[in-house]
Amino acid sequence: MMERGMMAMRPMAPSPPRAFACTGSPAALFASGPGVMKGTYSMEKLQVASALIATLEQGRAVELAVVTGTRGSSPRSAGAWMAVDATGSIAGTVGGGAVEDIAIREAVELLAAGSSRTVSYTMGGRVSDTGMVCGGMIDLCYLYLDSDKLEFFKQLEKVLVERGDGALEIDLAPFAAARPADAPAHGAESAATIVGAPALSVVDVEPGVAAGVTDVDGAPVYLEPLCPEGLAYIFGSGHVGRALAPVLAGAGFAVVSCDNRAEMLSEELLPGVLDRRLVDYGDLAASCKIGPRDIVISSTAGHGSDFAVVSQALAAHPAYLGCLGSKKKAAFIHGKLAEEGYSDEDIASIHMPIGIKIGAETPNEIAISIAAELIAHRRHYQL
Repeated sequence: MMERGMMAMRPMAPSPPRAFACTGSPAALFASGPGVMKGTYSMEKLQVASALIATLEQGRAVELAVVTGTRGSSPRSAGAWMAVDATGSIAGTVGGGAVEDIAIREAVELLAAGSSRTVSYTMGGRVSDTGMVCGGMIDLCYLYLDSDKLEFFKQLEKVLVERGDGALEIDLAPFAAARPADAPAHGAESAATIVGAPALSVVDVEPGVAAGVTDVDGAPVYLEPLCPEGLAYIFGSGHVGRALAPVLAGAGFAVVSCDNRAEMLSEELLPGVLDRRLVDYGDLAASCKIGPRDIVISSTAGHGSDFAVVSQALAAHPAYLGCLGSKKKAAFIHGKLAEEGYSDEDIASIHMPIGIKIGAETPNEIAISIAAELIAHRRHYQL
């Protein structure tokens, strides 16, 4: 087993992203340490799934802690995963601090018993179950996973790798049946424990469904879209594009760096990205299938190529479209788009100049400005 905090890893399949291929220590995938951002997105989840599968393939069971809901302030929201093995080694995070310490201890105990559990903890107020002062409440579902669940998680991993539309569904009915009628709303005595694991499945859901507990045919289930956002395309790997790519990748975005110059697409220049693609800016469809969940950023070397990227991307209606440049450049591109017949509403949807206003000048500063705007977009936060 690796040192505390790192579960065994394996190269992911099928067609694993180069950035996540394991070299040297299996813990290399988590070399930067567990993330602490609120919420969860598929690149982080892919790391946890890979660690979990590697452990199951070794014939060892795993306990998977899933945040299924929160109320008030909390370090993570529904959809955070943390896999725990018998030694207390982990992959992923449910928020760190006291609540995570409790979760690790509880997961190890449940793993030894071959059991699953739902429980709620408060994190503040006059009666805090965790000693934390966030002020909210967190709902956890612990899932006992043995070799019987290996093939299921391989299929789930495939959805994550291919960025599919599926959602994880956990049947919570067995927990509801096991929970005493007089159980308190939170704390250790709020727990409902079952032997083994509840039914798990990957199901189709409507776009925009948020992770959380809901009723399906009168029974409680937890639903979690596995890939709520698509790819983050960065067109142009100049100074800003190169600075931006690892920042976005570190924040959990699935970055695809694109350029029309092969020499600008080396792994050395673009570490940590999901993919690197040689493209024709005049024919993006030949190499990129931009969809409604995707993010598109244009930072090419010229006004003409930026216009080509923006006009083609706009026709695909991505979730977010931004372009690097000044107000004068924005006026130029907006004018050309109007000439091509794009509506005022379509043109207004373009983030240009891209990034939040922090007085950024250097490529690294501009990258942070853009990343901040994209995180706000991800969180539906109004700047």
